Amino acid sequence: MRGCWRICYNPDLKQRILDPKPKELIYQFGNFELSTRAGELRKGGAVLRIPPQPTLVLLRLVARSGELVTREELRQEIWKDNTNVDFELGVNRCIRRIRATLLDDADSPRYIETVPRVGYRFIAPVRCIPEQRSDAPAPEQMRNEPGTLVAEAGEGGLAVRQSPEAVERQSEERGQPRSSPPRQARSSVMLWGAVALGLVAAGYGSYSWWHGGQEVELSPNYTVQPFTSDAGIAAGPAFSPDGREIAYSWNGVHQDNFDIYLKETGTQRVKRLTTSPESDYSPAWSPDGRSIAFCRGSGHESSAIWLISLSNGAERKLAELQWDAAPGSRYLTWSPDSKRIVYAGSATDERVNGLFELDVATSAIQRLTSAQRGATDLHPAYAPDGRQVAFARDIGSGVSRIWLLPMKQGGGADGNPVMLEWPGFESATSSRPVWTPDSRYLVFSSNRMGQAALWLVRPTPGAKPRSLAALGAGNTDGAISSRGQLALVRHHQDVDIYQLEVDLLRRGLASAPKPVLNSTQMESNPQVSPDGSKIAMESNRGGFREIWTANTDSTNLTQVTSLMNPISGSPAWSPDGRKIAFDSRVGGVPRIFIVPGQGGKAEAVTAAEFAGVVPTWSPDGAWIYYSSGRSGRSELWRIASTGGAAQQVTRNGGFSPVIAYNRLIYAANQARVTSLRELNLKTNEETNLATGVMRRDYCPSVDGVYYIVPGAGGGYTLKFLPSTPNPPKTIFQFTAQPAEGMSLSPDGLVLYYGQSEKSGSDLLLVQDFWRN
Repeated sequence: MRGCWRICYNPDLKQRILDPKPKELIYQFGNFELSTRAGELRKGGAVLRIPPQPTLVLLRLVARSGELVTREELRQEIWKDNTNVDFELGVNRCIRRIRATLLDDADSPRYIETVPRVGYRFIAPVRCIPEQRSDAPAPEQMRNEPGTLVAEAGEGGLAVRQSPEAVERQSEERGQPRSSPPRQARSSVMLWGAVALGLVAAGYGSYSWWHGGQEVELSPNYTVQPFTSDAGIAAGPAFSPDGREIAYSWNGVHQDNFDIYLKETGTQRVKRLTTSPESDYSPAWSPDGRSIAFCRGSGHESSAIWLISLSNGAERKLAELQWDAAPGSRYLTWSPDSKRIVYAGSATDERVNGLFELDVATSAIQRLTSAQRGATDLHPAYAPDGRQVAFARDIGSGVSRIWLLPMKQGGGADGNPVMLEWPGFESATSSRPVWTPDSRYLVFSSNRMGQAALWLVRPTPGAKPRSLAALGAGNTDGAISSRGQLALVRHHQDVDIYQLEVDLLRRGLASAPKPVLNSTQMESNPQVSPDGSKIAMESNRGGFREIWTANTDSTNLTQVTSLMNPISGSPAWSPDGRKIAFDSRVGGVPRIFIVPGQGGKAEAVTAAEFAGVVPTWSPDGAWIYYSSGRSGRSELWRIASTGGAAQQVTRNGGFSPVIAYNRLIYAANQARVTSLRELNLKTNEETNLATGVMRRDYCPSVDGVYYIVPGAGGGYTLKFLPSTPNPPKTIFQFTAQPAEGMSLSPDGLVLYYGQSEKSGSDLLLVQDFWRN
């Protein structure tokens, strides 16, 4: 609901608002309790006295625990546009007072993390419990207070909350869900006294969301429980029709191969369903409960859809896929009658990506959608009523949107797909939609606020997604059972930058990786400046992925861009070291930008209508080479560093160019494991250098090329390929997984690269997420 709260003298309306007894909460974190009813912060039962305005700020941060709250939001919701205060000094003073009360440290925060020039994030775990109203003041005790709270009507009318009992009773009568996770109502608040503070704070606990005169009551009282906690990667949860089991893909005890596993909810019983040496992923349980469809592939454009019987374990191949094996993605969904499977892929006789429908009995296939050039259709989800398929269309390099495809009851599309447009999501990755059991709402994942999180939306014109912030960050790929349970995938990743003295290794001497930059967040794709003094990198330590720089001795960490866009990355220094080229999704299309090396205004180089990513400079600084799918597949292009018309460079595929020592090295395609090529800048002659190379993990030297290959059992190996006609040489075995991107110091002695300190994913389970 869009509306606002304001203070005015209206005793009658005050009585109307107080009588329904709004839901009141206690937020517990560390040794503290924060009451929304009284607006009090307590420690060990003792009330800690802090002024009302810092209390409002703390309420806002705690209610959105784990989520970035911008300074602009605080200004609009607490200070208001027409309030004559110095907002900048006011918010700084409030944060200092809160930290002093919580004994928190701005440099090593336990509770409040500062996102420079953007806002704040409450980072401590928060538990939310209802507060009893036995000691609540009666309305008569409050008549002499200076103000009364008035709710101004928004899109659905006046927001007068009902008791939980009434909401549940009406939900049952309407067939509406009883509850779904919280998103605190955006409100503008002016402080006139302690009583008003208590009422406003109560407004943070829950709110009513109106659509077409019907209401969904959002509640913060969900329990998010671990469902899997094994090492490695768990992905693609799919509920059995009765909601008692979950099928999922896991790469096993040794993290060496993905198979399909089954686990019962409420128990620790796990059953391994498949044992193929290839990767098995994207399970989809048939609605009749008899079988599970899944994908199987080797990772080199060789995949297929398979069906396994749950009665006897017999497997049957249903269709070939022109697709790399990608265990983290979702490709399959069943029609409600268990007769057809909609999947994402390409036809065997063409390379145009889209959605297809497969008849399980006859193996007949028909195309449903055709993605435009450079785009990919993914993550189809059939609505339980069979009328629509929701899916994600990825336009390339980190930008995707949710689409709806109307379906005929007997199979086949019933019209053209329609994109769901939401202001503020144009530059984000929005994907993996799933339907609620009533087919009325979608839950999807988006990095709209910097980190992946789940959102809730009704797929109708004008509807606005609501963040399910109470479920936490890092969440993707939800699944909702017929019983209203929610399973989700939570990713945990910490990437730091390391250096390795490759000169010593090539001479047969020992050298161990040394950390250069580390944090609890992600620093990746390091690029050394031409003079060897600085490193440019992409990092999300400020909330969004931005470009940062630091000295190679780990000092002088500086944020260079502040675009507050979900993804900005792939930095590349100009030959004179004064500028940095990078890619960003600002405006909804990946483009190449240039920013001064010390920070400042970023200027776009490539046109808004054509995607471009992963730039590198020509040796003279006149050109920027980059990757683009504008021709229908990823190729290398170049554009003058001052802008202008782009020119296509490769014709046989190309991605992620790197130019150093007058050598242009690039990947054959965007696959995770690909071939490495070199382009002669004078003759345009292409040469194949190596196969089985990790995407973006390569860089040229004066006498060869360094690159990383995955090994058996999940290991990774650093190799060096000399320029002379000699075979590649293994020079180092990594004990941790390297991240994408590497760079060599100008003297050729030190290799800088990203390394995953903690990487994997677990499944979480939320009971009673949605009830009909």
